[in-house]
Amino acid sequence: MRIAFLLLALLIGVHTFYIEEKPNSKNHQDITKIAILRATAKVCESIGGFEKPKPLNTETLARSCKKDAFASNFETGIKIISYYNQQTDTDYPLSDKYHFHSEAFQDGKLLIINGLEAITTYMKNLKFEDARKTLGQILHTLQDFYSHSNWIEMGETEPCTALINLEENIPNPADKKTETCETDTKDTNTGATIKDNILKDKILTSGYFGLSKKKGKCSHGGTLDFTTGFWRGWDGINKDGTDSSHGSLHNKAADVAIAASVQLLEKIWKSSDELTFYRLMGLHKDKPEGNFKTIFSFFNSKSRVSDASEN
Repeated sequence: MRIAFLLLALLIGVHTFYIEEKPNSKNHQDITKIAILRATAKVCESIGGFEKPKPLNTETLARSCKKDAFASNFETGIKIISYYNQQTDTDYPLSDKYHFHSEAFQDGKLLIINGLEAITTYMKNLKFEDARKTLGQILHTLQDFYSHSNWIEMGETEPCTALINLEENIPNPADKKTETCETDTKDTNTGATIKDNILKDKILTSGYFGLSKKKGKCSHGGTLDFTTGFWRGWDGINKDGTDSSHGSLHNKAADVAIAASVQLLEKIWKSSDELTFYRLMGLHKDKPEGNFKTIFSFFNSKSRVSDASEN
């Protein structure tokens, strides 16, 4: 059973912000590209003589940053980081900490914090391929927090900064005994019902994913989540796409995930310098090295994703 489940997870990968394209939804690649564009624009703006372009994409931003000769490398750098982001689903499909499943908040945070430290070290040693790989992985985990937890359901509209700052405590996480979701949900249109006291007291929880969960805990939901019981894949709290259990909140989750990703990228920038950050992103004369080919067609055109909110 576990082997069959793993194979399905590897082939389909539907327990996270989608890695394939879905109508009216943002996948990990979309979120990552928009965040990199916004963060890089801030770096360029800090130097001066910069006018933010509209629309904001790799070509227009490279030109505004006076680095138009490196636009192609910039696109490649983003593709590499995004590739390692989506590979997190296939490399660690059942690991709670990589996806903030099953209330694994502290473990997920440590994964991000350790990744940030590793990226800083890699950049100092000019190991940019390793830095991009690690960056893709921790961006995936950070982004999943907003889809898999009840952060958005609690009415939060800003990122949880505790996830990228070691000195901050994760706010009010549920303990293992606290029941967080109703167990008799019957509405297939709205997914699992989070208990009123959990939302009122702003107790942080996330969906359990896999084969089992403790009574009273929330499920992730979706085709491959058997914690809901058979034929109840809709009964979860994930916001991975507009057609997910709590899909009506997908766009809010994606927007906060983008903002959180920008914060993480800014932290990396401020741990080094502008030129090092540009090189990490690929906005540099040296073409980035690393994998970005995949069996899925994520990037059907050179500029499929631009920051539409900037138009």
